[in-house]
Amino acid sequence: MVPDDGLSQRAQERLKAVGGLSDSEKRTLADQEQLDELLRRFYKAEVTSTVLLEQLRKYEQQRNWDALRSARDKLKTSFKWPEVGFTFIEAPDGAVTLVEGTVPPHQPPASAGAILELTDATFDAAVTDNALLVVDCWAAWCGPCRMVAPAMEELARDYAGRVTFAKLDVDRNRATASRYRIQSIPTILVFKNGRLVDQKLGALPRAMLEPAVARHLEEPPA
Repeated sequence: MVPDDGLSQRAQERLKAVGGLSDSEKRTLADQEQLDELLRRFYKAEVTSTVLLEQLRKYEQQRNWDALRSARDKLKTSFKWPEVGFTFIEAPDGAVTLVEGTVPPHQPPASAGAILELTDATFDAAVTDNALLVVDCWAAWCGPCRMVAPAMEELARDYAGRVTFAKLDVDRNRATASRYRIQSIPTILVFKNGRLVDQKLGALPRAMLEPAVARHLEEPPA
């Protein structure tokens, strides 16, 4: 339950009317009532998007992923969704991270041979919008990363129109780096039809990177 904001009178009355629940069920119901009250205040413009984010971050700190998923689903179907200035990012293990900024509905297509610059806010859209996406996870201070860059640029030109290549600065986009457990760089992530299908570590030359890309072009969709 969010600790700093008491339940409204309406919520307290609803909870008192419910009997025969376990302590865990009562807590879950109380969390939901608390969340609904917070969202009602946002819908009525009694709290701003910034305050809403601050309150929802308390659920994130408590690792209350169910509450965050519920908030996400309710906000997305509300008239206030365009005013929400942050994004819900769900990891494969179910953890939910709140990231300031909104995700554009679609990642603009890369021009022939271009490499996309991804961020926490655009990463999921790129994975969804590109049938085969290869992401170079790097950082400006990383010497081995500079060794990989020319190979990625060559592959992007040679596979233009068939494979989308992208870069993710892990220092500036820590939420995504954490989701995919990027512990050393360079790391190359390969996504096919929205799923992570391959991962390569280290400053690999083109001769070792290209087979990891080409074989997924040859495989039928999962």
